[in-house]
Amino acid sequence: MFNEIKRLGKLAIQDFRTKQLSKIFPLKPTVLNLLVNDVCNSRCQMCLIWKNKKEQEFSPDELAHILDDDLFSDLKYVGVSGGEPTLRNDLPEIFEVICSKKPRIQYTGIITNAIIEDVVKKRVLDCAAICKAHNVKFYVMISLDGLEEVHDTVRGRKNNFDSAIKLLNYFHKETNIPTSFGCTITNSNALYVDELLDYAKSVGLYGRFRVAEFINRLYNEEQTEFIKNFDNKTLYHLGLFFFRAEHHFEKRKIYQKTYRNIRGMLVEGKTRQIGCPYQTKSVVLTSRGDLLYCSPKSPILGNTLQYAPRKLYFSNIAKRQEIIKKDCDNCIHDYHEPITFKEQLSSALECRRKNKIYNCAVLTEIASKLVKQKRSTTDLSSLRSKKVLIVGWYGTETVGDKAILWTVIKNLRSRSNPPKQIYLSSLYPFVSLWTVKEMELGDIDVVETYSKEFEKVCNEVDEVVIGGGPLMDIEPLNHILYAFIRAAKSKAFARVEGCGIGPLVSPRYVKVVNQIIRLSDHITLRDRVSTERCIKEFSLSQVSTVSDPAADYVLSIKNQPEFLQDKVPPLGKVRNVSCFLRKWTRKYSGNLNKAEYQSMKCNFEKQLTKLVIFIGQSKELDIHLLPMHTFHVGGDDRVFNRDIARQISHLIVEQGFKPSVDFAREPISPLEILQSMYHAELNICMRFHSVLFAETLDVPYIAIDYTGGGKIKAFLERKGKLDRLISLQDIAAGKWEHKIARLL
Repeated sequence: MFNEIKRLGKLAIQDFRTKQLSKIFPLKPTVLNLLVNDVCNSRCQMCLIWKNKKEQEFSPDELAHILDDDLFSDLKYVGVSGGEPTLRNDLPEIFEVICSKKPRIQYTGIITNAIIEDVVKKRVLDCAAICKAHNVKFYVMISLDGLEEVHDTVRGRKNNFDSAIKLLNYFHKETNIPTSFGCTITNSNALYVDELLDYAKSVGLYGRFRVAEFINRLYNEEQTEFIKNFDNKTLYHLGLFFFRAEHHFEKRKIYQKTYRNIRGMLVEGKTRQIGCPYQTKSVVLTSRGDLLYCSPKSPILGNTLQYAPRKLYFSNIAKRQEIIKKDCDNCIHDYHEPITFKEQLSSALECRRKNKIYNCAVLTEIASKLVKQKRSTTDLSSLRSKKVLIVGWYGTETVGDKAILWTVIKNLRSRSNPPKQIYLSSLYPFVSLWTVKEMELGDIDVVETYSKEFEKVCNEVDEVVIGGGPLMDIEPLNHILYAFIRAAKSKAFARVEGCGIGPLVSPRYVKVVNQIIRLSDHITLRDRVSTERCIKEFSLSQVSTVSDPAADYVLSIKNQPEFLQDKVPPLGKVRNVSCFLRKWTRKYSGNLNKAEYQSMKCNFEKQLTKLVIFIGQSKELDIHLLPMHTFHVGGDDRVFNRDIARQISHLIVEQGFKPSVDFAREPISPLEILQSMYHAELNICMRFHSVLFAETLDVPYIAIDYTGGGKIKAFLERKGKLDRLISLQDIAAGKWEHKIARLL
């Protein structure tokens, strides 16, 4: 504890010196962005340096003279870029100057486009050797904006992907040089960045992602076709991507913080939420010797070959303050700032607050002491609630959850006295805000779960409803119980609408669900098994079974043929088998141990690939892979679909199979799912709501039971459609061909 307090104290002093005191007593730069040339052999969409002719470039001796100035006496890092730095024949001499500087820097690195493979390799190795001799750390970053033709399109050079990958693999595997890639996102590669991330994870490469920005030194102010020119759906897709990159790829907090900031600016309408080293202790030096505060918006302060760098830097501080005031809030460029004292303290205090308020054991004890006065009613349409709060797993919603939410809100607005205000509690508001827009839900106030705003709303509403989803073994049950406790205390109406029960095994969460049920005024459950458990285990008599609320949405679309018949699905109208698959996770593996689970999972995916190809061949259909869920939390089906597509493509090429395979890159709406199902010759359904969608829409389908006889089997049993069901275990064992052939 003492060491932690001491560390935070040092961080507080450091932050005060950097962010506050530097306004009065500016700091010398510790980071130098060194642009060694202003020419390039690439043809990038987000940069027009390549249009430049070769102009003045400082010589190694001139650079040494510049770096001798007192302004650079605190330098710790020099990043070398251009242009394309490896086009300089004397690049090793430049690094010799950098490494010979006194006081000595700690580390340096280079960014290259890797176009001229042999030249880049030699120059990088020579520079690395110089750094090693001087005991200065060195790294290399290679530009990589996508796979194969995607990268070549962004960079404007054929075969650049091949040379970039060869050099990445060479430096990564055959040298000790820390190696990474840098991906710049334009409107050309925005939909393909997930595939690059898949590739990087599969081969163990590390890289960082940025969104192309208008930057003065890149002369790109006219490149509006490519820079930040995204439609709303692509912006949301990028929000999902940067969430995935933050939580499933990047391990360093400083870069996770940058990705959060980019996501906030892209999809949440936020201004820049992080600082920038160029506001205080970083600087740019161009190949002409011009000094700039930053690359995006700084004017040229003067030329260091003509004037003392220190004087140029410190005599223009007012210009830097003007940039900060005018431009920094809107700059999405990936300049990184470490976690600050304020952020660490705020995070620790907020974590402590949430643990205190939302502890499941504490909430269960509080709830158990409440005397619940039931406000039972069978006619919900007669309720006169003015403010309603919807709680559940929103902020992580699947296509099915979106359909459920549509029905819950439709039912609220169909009352004779509809609520004037509807709040939706969301674990990740940017996801739910997109759902509200996508489903055309109108005026809905999305509040962040666990926030003080959420707690305020819980105290103000007349009604709290759990809108669909299962009550299951998951910690966020705590916010639902919290809302129901507040409802009981304020005598607000509390109800459960169309939920399921389970998987629910943990005694901790069973107690939570018990109290949620006890504090409810009205309960409808979406399946008979859940109802029977509720009656037996929670001693409840007034509970009824209803159809899953999502079915109402499907029926509403089915009854409006104009939404289906003449619409082109996301992957086109070509004759196809549409597949709605998901990754089989450990929580559905029953009593299998880890090794048994891994073996069955591997066999299932291999056999599933063969099954899909078999259907495509048998009926001469193309294969379309579509996601029922597109968010990292809960498992983004697009990741699994891409993997299956790669396996299918491999077998098609290897064995000469005819069907082509395509997969959706963008997020897919419930309406687009229904359109895809409607126009498909056959649908292969795996997630529960894909089965419900296909059955309710009355289109041909096969259902894969991945739950071991759970909700999918129970649903089809009620519908008398068990002949459509095939178990995951049978697929994994290769016992599927006879049944599939019979169904076809």
